[in-house]
Amino acid sequence: MAKMSSEKNKLKEIRNKIDKIDDAIADLLSKRMQYAKQAKEEKVRMNMPVLDRQREEEVIEKWCERARRSRRSGGYDLSEEMMMKMVKLIIEYTLKNEMEE
Repeated sequence: MAKMSSEKNKLKEIRNKIDKIDDAIADLLSKRMQYAKQAKEEKVRMNMPVLDRQREEEVIEKWCERARRSRRSGGYDLSEEMMMKMVKLIIEYTLKNEMEE
């Protein structure tokens, strides 16, 4: 019985660590959105188009490179597919917000 309780505590600890990481990710995404809004304001001030496909491609490539770097360094194997899907979703949401403002 003590072993089961110990295992449940271990699982709870792991889940708490995951929750803290999720909180940090949410905070960072919020900050990212704030900076994206500032970038949009600067583009408008400079009479530049809000939509910048070249920059989007650069950001996507950077995320894919992070996955490759993680694999090379022996860290957890981040898949390029997963990273690409996440960043495309972030970009899509960011653009949606920028266009609505």
